[in-house]
Amino acid sequence: MISKKIISKQKPHGFTIVELLVVIVVIGILAAITIIAYTGITARANTASGQTAANNVMSKVNTYMVDGPTSKVPTTYGSLTNAATTTSYNLIGANFTTISSAASAASGAMTSAPSTANTIDFWLCGTGSAAAATTYGTVTVQTGIKVGYWDYGAGAVNTTIAVGATSGTYTNGYAITCYKAGIADSAIAVARAIYNESGTNTWPTTAAAINANTATTAKLPTGMTVGITAPTSGNGTNTVLFQCGTAVAATLPCNNTGGRIGFWDYTLGTPAVVYEVFGTATNFATPLS
Repeated sequence: MISKKIISKQKPHGFTIVELLVVIVVIGILAAITIIAYTGITARANTASGQTAANNVMSKVNTYMVDGPTSKVPTTYGSLTNAATTTSYNLIGANFTTISSAASAASGAMTSAPSTANTIDFWLCGTGSAAAATTYGTVTVQTGIKVGYWDYGAGAVNTTIAVGATSGTYTNGYAITCYKAGIADSAIAVARAIYNESGTNTWPTTAAAINANTATTAKLPTGMTVGITAPTSGNGTNTVLFQCGTAVAATLPCNNTGGRIGFWDYTLGTPAVVYEVFGTATNFATPLS
C-alpha cells in the first residue's frame, strides 16, 4: 500500500490594515511620551539655569554690599558686570534684560521666554519722596534689589530672589517700590554718580563723560553706549541718547542742571524713543560729544 504525503502549501501574506494601524498608534503614543518627557526635562534644566544665574547675581550683590565702594546695594547691574576682575563682586555668566520704561516696570518686565536661560531681570527697590515714591524711576533712597528669572514650567518670571527691603516702608515712612532697571536707568545712575563724586555737584555735559565710566559707585552695563544720536529699533537695546540741560530751550552750551536719557522702548504699542529726566533740567539740547 502506497502512502501519500499531503503537503500543505500556504501563500505568505503581509500585515493587515488593522495590524498596521495598531503599530502606528503604539509608535505615536511612545513618541508623544518621549516628547513630553524631553520637553519637561528641558524646561526644568532651563529653569534651573536661570535660577542658578539669579542666585549668582544676588550672591555678588551681597558681596558688593560688603566689599563695594558704598557698603550699599549697587545702583546698576553694570556695577557688577563692569567691576574689575580682581574684585570679589565681579559678575560673569548672566545676561540682563535691557528695556526700561514705565510700561515694563508695571507689567513685570519679561513677558516671554528669553533667548538664553540665564537672562535676568534686575529691579531697584527703594523710595523717593512722599509724592513720588511709586513713580517709575524716582528711587533716591535705595533699600534693596530683586531679580527675576524665567520659569519655563510656569511660563512666567519668578522674582522671589531678593536682597534688602523690597516692600513695606522706609524709616521716613515712605512706601518702598521696585522698578525694573534697564539701560536708561544705568546711564542716569552713572550721571548721578558723577554728580555726587565730582565734589562740585556738577552734572556731566557730554556723552563721552558718561561713557568714560570713571564713577566709582555706578557703572554702565558691558556693551552699552551713550550717544548723541537718537536710538532706533536697530540699536535700541544697547544705545541711549544723551541730551544735556540748557539755559534756553534747544541751545548750547550745556549748563549743570542735569539732562535726559532717550531710549528705544519696545513695550509701547508703536515702539519709539522715550525719555527719562535727571536733575532739575527743563530745557534740553544734544551736546557736541
